[in-house]
Amino acid sequence: MSGRRRRNSLLRKGLALTATAAAVVALTSAGPAQALNIPDVPAIGVDTGRFNLPISCAITLPDLAGIKILDLGTSVDVQGVVTTSLGPGQQFYLTQGSGFIEFPTWLSELAAAVGINRVDATITELDISASNSTPPSINVAEKPQTIIDIPIESGKPLVVGLPLEGTFDVGPYTAPNSGTTTLAFDQAVAHVTLKASWGLQIKVDAKCLPTAGNALLTLGIGGAPGQPPSKITGAPLNFPPVAPEFLDGIINAPYKCTFGGESIDAGIAVGGTIPLSVTRNGSMSFTKASGALTIPKATVNKLLDMGFKGSFSGVVNELNLNVRGGTPAVQNVAEGITIPSTPLVRDKDIILSLPTTGTITAGPFRPTATSESVAISLGTAKATFRFDGNAGEIAINCAKPFPEVFLVENPVT
Repeated sequence: MSGRRRRNSLLRKGLALTATAAAVVALTSAGPAQALNIPDVPAIGVDTGRFNLPISCAITLPDLAGIKILDLGTSVDVQGVVTTSLGPGQQFYLTQGSGFIEFPTWLSELAAAVGINRVDATITELDISASNSTPPSINVAEKPQTIIDIPIESGKPLVVGLPLEGTFDVGPYTAPNSGTTTLAFDQAVAHVTLKASWGLQIKVDAKCLPTAGNALLTLGIGGAPGQPPSKITGAPLNFPPVAPEFLDGIINAPYKCTFGGESIDAGIAVGGTIPLSVTRNGSMSFTKASGALTIPKATVNKLLDMGFKGSFSGVVNELNLNVRGGTPAVQNVAEGITIPSTPLVRDKDIILSLPTTGTITAGPFRPTATSESVAISLGTAKATFRFDGNAGEIAINCAKPFPEVFLVENPVT
């Protein structure tokens, strides 16, 4: 083959592969290793998470009647914040959203070899659905977003994310009157122009669809109607990078508890790394799992007014996870965890990592023979407290949250 023919062959191959990379890149808009880091625990009623979702992108040439070059498999890394549950007909948002894709060094090297050093991309669709809600899906990029002159540098991975500045909010959705709603990534579409240093420009389109578990989270519906819209701001999002087909999340569920003949409010947080799907004959477990107890200042003040002074300590007897579509149906993941001595200070929240060091075991959970998904939610909790100056131990019993608070609902593949 002559040098010119070799150069043209390399050019065509390089342009096709670089088009693939650039198109997929343009679509993108803490998991705890030990005990939960207190600053990373969200407020009671808030769910935070980071997801690495597998996607496949069909790459086409619009100037050549939409001929498809190839399908490229990769993943999109997204994170965001939402409430833990909803009231009937309540409006809600997914907030503090962001995302990115990082492409390997060899793609940048191949692009540079044929002189492609910049990419322009316009994102026209980034669809997030909410099952059973209204509208059923929202296009985050309804107002198209354009990224100009994305650099391609040989020897460096290509990392591009959206939004260009800050974060995006998705909504409002209106929840159904009962049941659940599941937020999920549906699809993304981008129009890309590849630009070579020697003047060549090539246009490609990309349509990306999920290939495995694409659910971001499931929200239970219940309680009183007429609740104000849920649009959370300022939640901590400090998750490290997560592996493809997994999520890192921390959810702080609201609990109603009985203690010393009184009703009190508390929050129980659970964090960990969770797979996004489970195979029919396989299983799923939470890794790097741990928790936290939140006692809001109103409850602290109530305990002080009940005559409890100084500090308290104790032990967790039960934190049940309820499993629908899988076995075991119930698993106690926190029995015997020590609650360290902690002072009661008026008008001050208490947040305790539980356990204070190390992690807890959650799983394995296996699908039942006919289940289409495995849903795991928070169940009942029990603990025993001991207070300074008060003889004996006092039991605290917490009903399972209502509406139901889901940790995950995974499709069975």
